[in-house]
This record gives sequence, C-alpha cells and structure tokens, in this order.
Amino acid sequence: MKVNVHVRDKHYPVFCGNGSQKVRWLSDVALHRYEHFEGSDPGLAKGMRYENGQLVDMDSIISDKLDNDVHVWVILKEDLALMEAEQAKMQQQQRQYE
Repeated sequence: MKVNVHVRDKHYPVFCGNGSQKVRWLSDVALHRYEHFEGSDPGLAKGMRYENGQLVDMDSIISDKLDNDVHVWVILKEDLALMEAEQAKMQQQQRQYE
C-alpha cells in the first residue's frame, strides 16, 4: 500500500506494507523525510486531512481509513492558524448575510 503524503509544498510517497500502522505513523514518516531532505524541522503533526479538507483520525489504522495511492496532507501548527482564520472569515461573511 502506498500513501502520498504532503508536507507544506512537498510530496512524499510512503509505502506502508499492508497498512497496519496508525495514521500518526504515516505523518511521522513524512515529517522525518521533510526534515531530512529540506534541512528544517517542520514541527509536530497536529492532524492530517484529505484533499477535500476532511480530517483523518490520527489514531486509526491506515488501511481502515485510506485507500491505496490516496493523497493526504499533514496539518502543522501554522496550518491550524490559517484554518482558524479562514473559518472566522467564513463565519463573518455568513453573519453579514443574515
């Protein structure tokens, strides 16, 4: 099983065998690769999401939640701030139309 993991603007294919590891393991592997190849520590994963933005449970088993060759994105601390700002902006826009 292969999962395509995105960290910031980089993409890392991660081969998971039969996918019996937790999703958290997948994010750890991608973050270690990012640090190795980019020379900077991205920090710890705060979560993981699908392309559509839906969150993936970090404690779930890879093969239970992810399909082979799927693309997922690691959520970092700075991503949380951007997500919160975007959510606040959307809420403000909704209030303007009420």
